[in-house]
Amino acid sequence: MSSSRVGLRLAACLLNISEARRKYIVENIAKAALLDKNGKKHPQVSVLNIFSDQDYNRSVITIAASVDKLGFAEDLVRHVPSCSVFLFGEADLPEKRSLVQRRKQLGWFTRRDFSALPDLGAAPARRCGLTACFRAL
Repeated sequence: MSSSRVGLRLAACLLNISEARRKYIVENIAKAALLDKNGKKHPQVSVLNIFSDQDYNRSVITIAASVDKLGFAEDLVRHVPSCSVFLFGEADLPEKRSLVQRRKQLGWFTRRDFSALPDLGAAPARRCGLTACFRAL
């Protein structure tokens, strides 16, 4: 990514993972998020932070990418089986719904059957898995 490029639009992705105690799994998922469909590193995708809570066995990986690289969401579901991706904000075209709107629409906190919900990837499991939310900044 060129540091002299003014006006570069970024997208943020939060990967929520039902795993924290096995560090190698979290790190492998973070590495997979950086790869394109051919297994090469996306030049405009960066892992900004990995937060793991050992007590709750949950991790959150924060990723930033150029908006024109939002296709990396498709690459992520290709490299990480069972990954579910939900789009919101500028990434949710043409509706551009907020995260709150998406969660309400999906019945995120009340629904028991998530089988038809993700924009990309597999349906999220009830007790474990990996979900990703993408938002253009």
